[in-house]
Amino acid sequence: MKTPRIYFGALAVFCIFALVLGTASSAAMTQKGTGNDTRNGAIQFGPEKMLDNLTAQGYDVSAIREAVTTENYETAHILMQEFRAAHPDALPARGEGSGKGHIG
Repeated sequence: MKTPRIYFGALAVFCIFALVLGTASSAAMTQKGTGNDTRNGAIQFGPEKMLDNLTAQGYDVSAIREAVTTENYETAHILMQEFRAAHPDALPARGEGSGKGHIG
C-alpha cells in the first residue's frame, strides 16, 4: 500500500514543478525589453508602422501620429478615416494585403 502513495506524491511534485516552470518561462517571454517591444526600433506593428510608411510616401500624418502618441485612439480613428477618404489610393483596400487569400 505504500507504493501508490509514493507514486501519487511523485506525480504531485512533478505537476507542481511543471506548473512553476511553465509560469516562469511564459513570464520571461513576455517581459518588456526582450526584443518584443514595438517601440525599440527593431520590430514595429500597428499604427506606428503604418504611419511610418505613409510618411515615407510623402503624406503628412503628423496629426494622426500625435493622436496615437497621446493614446487618443478615437481622434486617431476619425483622422484616419478622413485621411482614407481624402487619399483612397494611399492604403490598400480593406480586406487586401498579407494574411488574406488562399493558403497552399
